[in-house]
Amino acid sequence: MPSCQQAASGEKIYQAARDFLWFQDRGYPREAALQWVGDRFALVRTDRDLLRRGVFSQSRALHRLAKRVRGTRWRRYPLWVDAHNVHITVESLFLQRPMVLANDGALRDVAGLSRSYRLSEVTEVALKAILSFLQAFPPVEVHFLFDAPMSQSGELAARYRESLQKHGLAGEAMAVPVPEKHFPRSESVIASSDHAVVEFSMHWLDLARWVMDFMGLPFSGYDFRGLSGE
Repeated sequence: MPSCQQAASGEKIYQAARDFLWFQDRGYPREAALQWVGDRFALVRTDRDLLRRGVFSQSRALHRLAKRVRGTRWRRYPLWVDAHNVHITVESLFLQRPMVLANDGALRDVAGLSRSYRLSEVTEVALKAILSFLQAFPPVEVHFLFDAPMSQSGELAARYRESLQKHGLAGEAMAVPVPEKHFPRSESVIASSDHAVVEFSMHWLDLARWVMDFMGLPFSGYDFRGLSGE
């Protein structure tokens, strides 16, 4: 029975990732390719989620990598933060949940907690880590947009507003119904690892990954960056 299956070994996951990339690069439908590869390697749901969030066609991955900002030039522009995406990813780092460094350059968790997210003891820890990084490398202004339909989004936004003031950072934090609708495409940088947001952005910053490096947090998971030669 599938429920009795064990997660695949590391080598099997990387073999499956290479096959998944091969199918995508040849134009096969993404979900169908994942089904074929998952069945071939007898992957459990978590393993398939790793591939879904971590492996994209070479053309798609390179397109996104070309838009990712490097160095410090992003600090010259307003920074718009996909706030739940970044915050939950940083929480996952502190909790050492399974993570993936995707071949499109983005750090993602595979916990799938977005709709079930609740404030916890690690909330303040993640918030302080993010704000400490931004205090050390301040952009001209920063806008945190939280997903209003998610539980306790207003309270989390309020905590960020207070922390922005404490850290002397220009910006705002608010909960809005659909954050993506508020992100400007030009003259700004968008911080997110959500593939749809990254696709939309002209310039994007993997803020959670920067925080990981800044705080010296351990990475526990799979690294698929080599599939695209990053």
